[in-house]
Amino acid sequence: MDLRELILLKTAALFHDPPDKAWCLVRGEKHEKWAEELAHIALDGTPLSEAGEMLSDERVREADRLAASVDRVLLGELIGDKRGAFPEKSIKLKNPINPRIEHSIQVDLGKDKVEEVMRELNGVLKKTENVEEAYLALFGLYELIWIAKGLPSGPADTRIPTHTVFDHLYATATALNWTYEGGGLLLHIDIAGVQDFIAQSRRLRDLWASSYIISALLWSTVLNLIRYGPDVVLTPSCRFNPFFYCDLTNRVQAIGDYLKIIKIEGFEEILCERFSFPRFAVIPGSMTLVLPSFISDAEVLVEESFRRKWKEFCEGIMELDVPLSRDLEREMRYGFMEVPPFSMRISSVRVDTSKGGDNVYAKAFESLMNENRKKKLLKVNPACMLPLTEITREIFDGKGSLADSKRGFDYCTMCGKLPAIVRWDGRASDEFLEEGERLCPYCLMKRIFSRRPGPVLRRILGYGGDVKISYPSLADIATFEFKDGFLRDLPSLDKLWKDGKIRELMGRVLESQYEERVLAWKYQLRKFEEIGESSIDPDLKRGLLGFLLAESEVAILGKEKRKLWSELRRYLEEKGIVIPPIGMYYALIRADGDDMGSILSGEVGVIGIDVKDYIVSSFEGKSREVVLRIMDSDYEKLKDIAKEENLNEENLRKTKEFLNEIISSRKIPVSLSYHVSISRALIISALRDIKQIEDNNGIVIYAGGDDLLSIAPVSSAIRIIDGSRRGYSGLDGSGRFHKLGNYLIPSMGDAGRSYSLYITHYRYPLYAVVSDSSLKLEVAKGSVWVDGRERKKDSLIITYSARGSSESSILPLSLRDPGLSPVDLRFLDDLIGKIRSGDISVSLLYEASRGNFMETAERAWSMGKMEIFDKVIEYMIGRHIQRGERREDILREIMEYIKRYEGVRRRDRDGEEPFFLNLFKSCRLLYSGLRGD
Repeated sequence: MDLRELILLKTAALFHDPPDKAWCLVRGEKHEKWAEELAHIALDGTPLSEAGEMLSDERVREADRLAASVDRVLLGELIGDKRGAFPEKSIKLKNPINPRIEHSIQVDLGKDKVEEVMRELNGVLKKTENVEEAYLALFGLYELIWIAKGLPSGPADTRIPTHTVFDHLYATATALNWTYEGGGLLLHIDIAGVQDFIAQSRRLRDLWASSYIISALLWSTVLNLIRYGPDVVLTPSCRFNPFFYCDLTNRVQAIGDYLKIIKIEGFEEILCERFSFPRFAVIPGSMTLVLPSFISDAEVLVEESFRRKWKEFCEGIMELDVPLSRDLEREMRYGFMEVPPFSMRISSVRVDTSKGGDNVYAKAFESLMNENRKKKLLKVNPACMLPLTEITREIFDGKGSLADSKRGFDYCTMCGKLPAIVRWDGRASDEFLEEGERLCPYCLMKRIFSRRPGPVLRRILGYGGDVKISYPSLADIATFEFKDGFLRDLPSLDKLWKDGKIRELMGRVLESQYEERVLAWKYQLRKFEEIGESSIDPDLKRGLLGFLLAESEVAILGKEKRKLWSELRRYLEEKGIVIPPIGMYYALIRADGDDMGSILSGEVGVIGIDVKDYIVSSFEGKSREVVLRIMDSDYEKLKDIAKEENLNEENLRKTKEFLNEIISSRKIPVSLSYHVSISRALIISALRDIKQIEDNNGIVIYAGGDDLLSIAPVSSAIRIIDGSRRGYSGLDGSGRFHKLGNYLIPSMGDAGRSYSLYITHYRYPLYAVVSDSSLKLEVAKGSVWVDGRERKKDSLIITYSARGSSESSILPLSLRDPGLSPVDLRFLDDLIGKIRSGDISVSLLYEASRGNFMETAERAWSMGKMEIFDKVIEYMIGRHIQRGERREDILREIMEYIKRYEGVRRRDRDGEEPFFLNLFKSCRLLYSGLRGD
């Protein structure tokens, strides 16, 4: 094995097609010669310069074929050695999941612009010191520079424009891991017990730490494999991945500053200077790798790396100058360093590229998933590997106790499963433990990590500064509206500061002291800067900053403080400043991509497109006509088609056989290009989710593209879910694609995504909320919505939990008409806004949830008497709208929305339920979560 040669070949793979390949056809030029010119401009004088002579290497050509999607394989089968057959000059992009979704590209692209990108890339690569560094930089910067220059994305082939040229180039680099020596390994890593580990949390910071530990551990586990190239990681994609870019800036110091000046709107959080490590957990609990054949015993290698990184994580915790770290050292007999709190399932398939034909990757992936499914059947609790019997026997033999327990040992109050080794000692100043808390080693490390992650990450990732993170509490999120309402009008507060009575009251409720920390909550950071830059009275400014950062359970919800705040609110209201009531409820938002396993396996029928339609829609121009004719013709007519189109009859026969095989299987053969496109779509979705949540004052716990976990104020929850769901499928006005300037990135298309919105009291046990929200999400995924056409899953379940009891409603997030149409959730916020402003009486929500009017309306609806239904609903709503000049407009807006969806119904084993029942119920549950004191 020659690692240097492998990296040079991968570099050649990234340049074997020019990024403007589609425009070469429009200009009437051969793209191969232009690709060589561009490669030399970008690579000459850099450690990768030799790759410019390798573009035609047979291993690169073979990787090009191996990476190809099914439509390109079909085209190759059809035209044989006539490579330029059926030229197509129109430039389009189609979605690889549903090629019926397309976008015409009308942007002109001059060669000088392309050369400018290559020269800039060359300047960066010259700053690197060796081949490995240079390839890391090339992989991370090639596409980013192109986007930052405002250049468009084009298809890899205008005849079958289902993949961008960059997706194809990166897929070809991945394929070289196998074509380099004629084979390799497809490996899947799956961490078991992730959901339980995350759910075992008492504070919001525990929830964040749980997710982040899993992301950081899995990423650090494969870091040594990334030296063969970041392309070995198929999912999650390294492109746009914050973990990869943080790693890149720390491995290749010369380009760190350059990365920071690349400005792409919406993606500022790829790197964040306030943190010396990735801000968000974006690495999921599973990963798929495409490895070269020379990596022997890969499964053992990964397992050993995982356990080594866990041990380093534990050592990083114990090296901190924290008193509780000594407790961990004292209880080493527990065995926690050798036994992680979750197990790892590793599946792999050996691949021989000389066998298997064009479907070699598809067959390998199917075998891999089958093996992984079998391993999932075996459930293993890592705790069974701990010497718990020995420890407890010693306790009951009188040889000692854990955490000075009078009973010998107490169970951990966070996970509730293992013996605790520390307990709260009564000190009010203890920043790690709360009153009554007892923690086992795993939960203790989780808690310490949440306060001091930097040094621990430095142990496992190789970088990370010792930053003290200020994380909000659940009480902070619950009281957000009150706190933000008080801090909203700074000039008015400054003016009232001169009022002696108000000043005296403010002085008693505001906090003048605060500790400088790195703020994890974007809302606090924005407001801190706003207050700090204001010209208000210095004493008031200091008090407001302290109040902003103070723990709300003390600064607002304490018994005495609440009395003072009530008095202050009355005084402020007399002066014209109205502050929302003190809230008690927050929202936990969970999302999961629907049918991801089926989509990754090529079962496109789950998104509403049959295989035949998928294949035909993938092609463009003349090639589409020919493929459709072959599909619809019997074998006898192939001879006529071959003669008319000047094609080889035997090639047409093989093409039809291949088509018949695909159609009968009811799924498309998956490819590297297909999976590279999906993987990149998911990481873009994750970044958009992060922005959506932070723009709406929420906290990101985990964002992995298909999965999402967040905590947010109840008032922001619907905006977050609506924006997140629209962004996932490109339903936010970007033509079903993610749009970065002129650059288009395919979204998840018609794939669905279900959400669970769980509204609960800030004191309700967090572990119960996390667990129950997961169960509720499965209920949402069991939904079937009917409105002429059927739409499964893609639903939102809203749960309001008060004092232990809960109530739920379910709404669809999209419908088919015949394409995908989003259900407008913003109506919920609009209706609640009108209730809070007094335009509509809150009693509407209760009457619309039960009572005679709703019974009559439901009976009319079930009988199909829609005229009666409309009149009953309109009368009922009209009763609760306040009289005024806007009364008729408000009534008309509500009735138009109801009529738009009046035929929609949810079907389950118990029958059918109309949409409008869940609509009003959803508003009632949301409104309940907004109530304050």
